[in-house]
Amino acid sequence: MGKKDISYWEQRQELTYLAGEKKVNEYYKGLQESFEQAKKEIQSVINNFHIRYAKENKVSYTEAQKLLDKAEIGELKDFIDKVNKHMGEYNLELNNISIKARITRYQALEKQIDAILQQLYAIEYQYKGEETLKEIYEDSYYRTWFSIDTYKGFHQEFAQINPRTIEELIKYPWNGANFSTRIWKQKDHLLQALAENITTMLIQGRDPQTLARDFAKKFNTKEYEAYRLLHTESSFIIEQGTLAAYKEDGVEKYQILATLDNRTSDICRSEDGKIYDVDKATVGVNYPPYHPFCRTTTIPYYEDDDISDDTRVAKDSATGKSYEVPADMKYEEWYDKYVKDNPEALLAEKKWKNRRTDQKQYERYKGVLGKNLGVKSLDEFQELKYTNNDKWNELKAEYHIISRGKYLQEQFAYIYNGEKLFIPKNTVFETVKVIAGGNSGVQLRVKEALSKKYGGNPEDWKKKVGKIESAKYIFDMHWYELNGKQYEMKLKNRSDKK
Repeated sequence: MGKKDISYWEQRQELTYLAGEKKVNEYYKGLQESFEQAKKEIQSVINNFHIRYAKENKVSYTEAQKLLDKAEIGELKDFIDKVNKHMGEYNLELNNISIKARITRYQALEKQIDAILQQLYAIEYQYKGEETLKEIYEDSYYRTWFSIDTYKGFHQEFAQINPRTIEELIKYPWNGANFSTRIWKQKDHLLQALAENITTMLIQGRDPQTLARDFAKKFNTKEYEAYRLLHTESSFIIEQGTLAAYKEDGVEKYQILATLDNRTSDICRSEDGKIYDVDKATVGVNYPPYHPFCRTTTIPYYEDDDISDDTRVAKDSATGKSYEVPADMKYEEWYDKYVKDNPEALLAEKKWKNRRTDQKQYERYKGVLGKNLGVKSLDEFQELKYTNNDKWNELKAEYHIISRGKYLQEQFAYIYNGEKLFIPKNTVFETVKVIAGGNSGVQLRVKEALSKKYGGNPEDWKKKVGKIESAKYIFDMHWYELNGKQYEMKLKNRSDKK
């Protein structure tokens, strides 16, 4: 075949990947809106439940366990029928939602929430998601075939795609479970998590508005899981469309093509440049995707091609700019030459590998230190952490003092024997002890009042005592605390230091 142009294939496979990614992102944008709508509907039915059955602004667990009357059962059936009617427009129906003659108020609420989630996951997530994956498969298949024909310099008639082929691929458990199974596992987990929150609300007699933050966190988690699953499944479908085109057009071998940058996983680094038989392709073993969010792809391999003058694209780990390297350079060779002895590139790689743990750490530090953290983004946080050792050690020490409640967060003014005095902000407590709430074994009686006044989960509130020593005095302090932040600081006693 003569000259082989890897850059030709690299560009076309990138276009195929980007086209699939665009379709997924467009679909996911709509899915996010559907998640938000479902969250609002669930909060609405919970609010209605509270308004209907509340006594003295509380719904006790006992009240929630009372049976529905005949009229209430009729209303529940109307609600379920309305959801079923909408699902019927997609030839779908609710699963495992039967209305019995004896059903409690709480069970009815659970069934309403389950129906809303089933509608979300069945229509917006699975049905529309599968339609998107079918479009991605067709696009990948025809793009690859067209690229092969263009490369060969002649065209042969395309073989039409059998719709059942795509459906079977979507059902195929290539990563331990198929698309549908993973979706419904996510739904069941979300339903269980929401039910636990609602049960806690009833037992503690809390207002349903206190659930808003926890609900938002749980829905955000499931949205990310959906994003992760969709991108992983789309990578699988794209590569299966490519593989089908290889087989139809007589390509016998393929070559693994990983991305030459610091974000590439260890398995993809080791697979880069390897050549395999098309008829022996096995996903996750010698054919991509190898893992979630996998960017590795493949290109046709022709043994009689010459790649001596060809190039492939790499990305500078520090600047993000692209440049060309010899086509036969494998990932490990590229790493040894351009990254291994480059401090800036190694730092960029370290930041990328640690991004998830660093993000969580950044959120913790921001929550405790606030503006005193001195950085406003994850990038700035990582830069400080990995390039300014002295400042980072100071920040860690300050974080640990404050997070353990051993630090007076605000200046404390007090009057003693008619004299106006104060204890400076940032004064360190010599000792700190939890006397109510938390793991103290003592119930904090005012936790509900604190939650309504300042926010937060009542169970997260604590009462603490601490001792501050100056050159002359010993101060016994009492305060309430939520997630490391001090509230209602009081001076219980000041004694002379002996």
